[in-house]
Amino acid sequence: MRASVRRILVLALLLAALVGGGVADRLVSRTGPPASPSALTGTVTAVAPVRAESSGWYCTGGTGAQGGAPATVVLTNFGARPQRATLSTVTALSSGSAPSAAAEAAPAQRVVIPAGGQVSVTPSQVGQGALAAAVVVDGGGVTVSETVSSPLGWSMAPCASSTAAQWYFAHGTTTQGGGLVLCLFNPGSTDATVDVSLVTSTAGVLAPPAYQGVDVPAHTLVTENVGDHVAQDPSVATVVSSLSGTVVASELQSFGSPGNGGIALTLGAPSPQAEWSFPQNTDVTGGSVVFHVLNPSSRAATVSVAIGLPKGAAAAPLSLSVPAQSTTTLQAQDVTRIPANTPYALTFVSKGPPIVVARQVTSPSGAPASQPAQGEVPGVAGGDTRWLVPAPTSPGSGAWAFALVDLAPKPAHVRVLDGAGRARSGQSTALVEPGTPLLVGPNPPPPFGRAPFQVISDEPVAVELDAVPVASPGVVVVPSFTSR
Repeated sequence: MRASVRRILVLALLLAALVGGGVADRLVSRTGPPASPSALTGTVTAVAPVRAESSGWYCTGGTGAQGGAPATVVLTNFGARPQRATLSTVTALSSGSAPSAAAEAAPAQRVVIPAGGQVSVTPSQVGQGALAAAVVVDGGGVTVSETVSSPLGWSMAPCASSTAAQWYFAHGTTTQGGGLVLCLFNPGSTDATVDVSLVTSTAGVLAPPAYQGVDVPAHTLVTENVGDHVAQDPSVATVVSSLSGTVVASELQSFGSPGNGGIALTLGAPSPQAEWSFPQNTDVTGGSVVFHVLNPSSRAATVSVAIGLPKGAAAAPLSLSVPAQSTTTLQAQDVTRIPANTPYALTFVSKGPPIVVARQVTSPSGAPASQPAQGEVPGVAGGDTRWLVPAPTSPGSGAWAFALVDLAPKPAHVRVLDGAGRARSGQSTALVEPGTPLLVGPNPPPPFGRAPFQVISDEPVAVELDAVPVASPGVVVVPSFTSR
């Protein structure tokens, strides 16, 4: 009981800061075989077909209106007919409360999403200041995202279309005056138990006793402050492994202070993958773009990093060695073949065990006052031939740029359709060369950043929509979804 109370008090203090400012075996045994390049295996952001009678989405990581990171749930309908959806909210389990009490007391909300459009909903909650999770039940063809905001800035992440037995986060930090909260949500009717392991830059692999055998009762959200066990560590990767049942896992990260900080909501990866892409990156002078690579397996990974430059400019690929059960960083400003202040694409391909990759962006000191100034996003795991992209929502006002990279060995023919899948007047098909990024922007025209849209290709591609307002490009990325 005393430990539970302490954990709740620490989480409350962390939210206040947002407002004002056998381990190896466990890591290895749940790491699957490498995925084939450009194959989106194990994804939990796939959209049910329009013809599906219903689908479920699970969002977690934001707070109530009085908390440090108020959440908005964004429902986007990529079908040609309106869809109905029901949203229910579960607040974080507090000491001494019944596991289902919050879920039973939270009223359900019903909304209608227009064809090819989207609706933003502020979840109803019992505890307006608590961390919360939401369950959305809707028809097919609907994607669900979550936006969080605070004085530190804003962030947007996909919700999960399914639970999973494992979750991986390539990077977090407990330094820079911020904090890192792990959210474990069990939307099912069966209790779950998980182990949480940490891969740190200062102490290696850790399995804190308090994180082993963590109970996540049915219909319950459990939160953990990672800084309780790894304080002042600049790099903390997290691995969640289920002992029984399945869950949804996300992390809420805060950086720095208002005006020089940021906030990042990240949905974990349900499995490592062989290929990760970042279609648009810009190494702004005075800032930093850092890529974090997690190898959770028992074997070293050799990773090839392809550099895609505009207009077919050539750059030799990089090679990284990532030891077993560890992380490695790639700092763009230290790579002379990556030009400063020029957009480029990076694609990481592991030739051994699969990996997980995230990107951390820090704006230059004295950058424009737009917030956030720092952010973190995961890469795109593999490629696909159809992508569904929502529009940024308040406080996001639009798009900085849209980018796409062809992951196939031959050119891709790409079209952009409206939210309902209809061709736009005067639209032409773009030809994208392998490995060469296609960039639309800065300040791209509609529909980019103004309305939902679809991307159709005859070859696997990866896409990225960077949002504004931010202090530098790439701080906030609008989630993209694939179709089942």
